[in-house]
Amino acid sequence: MAKVIAPFKLSGTLDDINFVNTPAGNIARMKREKFMTSKEFMENPIYDRIREQGKEMGYASGKSRIFRLLAGQFYKKSKDLSFAGRANKIILEILKEDNHNPKGKRTLEEGMKSQFLHEILLGFEGNKNKPLSKVLLSDFEHFKEQRTIQIADFIPKIHLDWPKEATHAHLALALANWDFASDSFDTCYSEEIICDKESEKQNILLTSENPKGNQCLLTYLFIGFAKKERSKYTLLHRRNNTVSIIACKMPEELSKDKI
Repeated sequence: MAKVIAPFKLSGTLDDINFVNTPAGNIARMKREKFMTSKEFMENPIYDRIREQGKEMGYASGKSRIFRLLAGQFYKKSKDLSFAGRANKIILEILKEDNHNPKGKRTLEEGMKSQFLHEILLGFEGNKNKPLSKVLLSDFEHFKEQRTIQIADFIPKIHLDWPKEATHAHLALALANWDFASDSFDTCYSEEIICDKESEKQNILLTSENPKGNQCLLTYLFIGFAKKERSKYTLLHRRNNTVSIIACKMPEELSKDKI
């Protein structure tokens, strides 16, 4: 845009330049390019890839919302600012495993049949800044049939990476059946075990009920830190806590791998 300095005022159009009288003076500016209509965009094959990507992004966003609710009680207590974006990325990675449908029409149902599903889902963290491997400094055993996690000879002060202000740790387990086709789920949470930072060696056993359904069974381990004041436990901000997917099981008819 340019300002016209002349002893007279110009108005109208000259080639691609419009002359306009405004309170700021006589202005010369380039004509706007013609905007593409939605119909032109939808019918132009040049934009096929953009349309396909947009469809998958929208589809993944809806599936991701359910994925984030599977262990909602834990994620409220442990997640970072990138959580939603990383959940979307997980769904898109699974969609890419659909080799049956063309791009733009790929489905989660097909993608979940991938032999690499466990590689994609296992280790997904609610809070990437506090991964389970950096918070729990001890091995644990997962007894899948009993829906139980055991941490043997657990010494809280040594086997956890404690925030400075924390006095206690909350440990819990969750099992979620994810019906990814119908966008529904059922989740069972174990009782929380609360450990004093100064407590002696102990064995931790976390056991959950079995959720309803038989689609995709995901197991979560949560460790949150709290400060005790008199008889009240106050959980620290979610940036201090961790929750991770530690197991994934698909029905035999949908899975190429047996766990």
